[in-house]
Amino acid sequence: MDQVESEPTIKTHTFDAIINNTPITYHIIHMNSSFFVWIGDQGTFDSLAVAMTTAHSPLPISTVLLGHNAEDSSSSLAARLSKKTGKQVFASCNIAKSDGSLMIGVTQRLIKELEEFPEKF
Repeated sequence: MDQVESEPTIKTHTFDAIINNTPITYHIIHMNSSFFVWIGDQGTFDSLAVAMTTAHSPLPISTVLLGHNAEDSSSSLAARLSKKTGKQVFASCNIAKSDGSLMIGVTQRLIKELEEFPEKF
């Protein structure tokens, strides 16, 4: 019996950037109709949010799965990426000094990667 080789259903992609003099690492896990993105400047996993589009609203719904509800960078990132891609998105932002300008730069770099390599998401 011939074996049929198929494409893996889970693929990973990692890249690094320097944003506002802070080294940032991005890990992407691409699945069939969703993806997970971990962003951090250290090896922690302190937050996790999920967002997805629905037929009932033009805006994605999102919720925090891990971490404090007051820390909404993971949730807002997941919602933004879900709206842009139409996919279910799991996001985890783990940046020690999370100021507004740093998060803007972090998000812009991620969006640039998404636009240049959409198959990785």
